[in-house]
Amino acid sequence: MRLISIVSPAHNEANNISLIVQEVGRVMQSISRNYDYEYIIVDDGSQDKTWEAIVRESQKNKKVRGIRLTRNFGQQIAITAGIDQAKGRALIYCDSDLQHPPSLFPKMIRRWESGAKVVHTKRIKTVKEPFQKKIMSRLFYTLTGFLSDTPIVSGMADFKLLDKEVYTKLCTMRERNRFLRGMVPWLGYPSTIIKYQANKRSAGSPQYNFRRNLTFAKTGILSLSTKPLKYVGYLGTTLTVLSFLGLVGSGTLMVLKNDLRYISPTLLLMLFNTLLIGLVLSCLGIVALYISYLHQEVIRRPLYLISESTNVD
Repeated sequence: MRLISIVSPAHNEANNISLIVQEVGRVMQSISRNYDYEYIIVDDGSQDKTWEAIVRESQKNKKVRGIRLTRNFGQQIAITAGIDQAKGRALIYCDSDLQHPPSLFPKMIRRWESGAKVVHTKRIKTVKEPFQKKIMSRLFYTLTGFLSDTPIVSGMADFKLLDKEVYTKLCTMRERNRFLRGMVPWLGYPSTIIKYQANKRSAGSPQYNFRRNLTFAKTGILSLSTKPLKYVGYLGTTLTVLSFLGLVGSGTLMVLKNDLRYISPTLLLMLFNTLLIGLVLSCLGIVALYISYLHQEVIRRPLYLISESTNVD
């Protein structure tokens, strides 16, 4: 039988662990004639009893494997920690709150067996999704897709199937500022898309607020593209040309009309100085972000630290 690895990050998901384990087990049992599975759950520095729930489930079912990180390293790092432990011929990673329905696993596996190295899922709707979250999601995908060199399709979250060849290559990419939604397409393997409706969160509250979404978008843009630097350069050039033309035009009118009302040197000087200072500070800010990312990569700290594990070699 082919082994399928399933990975889920978990942060303060104590009330969801038993539910997701049961649902994954039920779905994989339906295809157990051809496939075996391992379910790797990564506790990403939870403050509740998430780890105790993982240990409890791993004692009931040896297919459930748990990793506990020393602190909260973030969802992308937690998924990476799980992928590093995977042994399957294919790997599926999904959230642990049941918004990504495990019932989709058999269909994803069939697409993989048909030749797709990567099976993306595209969310077309979320049950009872708050209006503000819907707006934030659209803004996120629009902005990231516009500024990223790697195409980012709206609705494609961290719910995918990867062939072993793909996730093995992904494991060699050890940058700290990870954006898996862009890193996987960047690899360029043959892929397909499955559309689905996301479930309502089974328990607990969402971990991504406005600040975390903003940080996630920033990581997605800066880790995959240098377009912001190019656009800032274009903006600076455009403003410089427009400022020069404005000054020449105002000066020409003042001379031809012999009327000082066409130009106020003090006002124009103040406006252009303010504009240019703001532009310079914006450029420095974006350059500083890239330098900070380079700094984090150069010091080469480990991506994560494991404090405990269960059913893991």
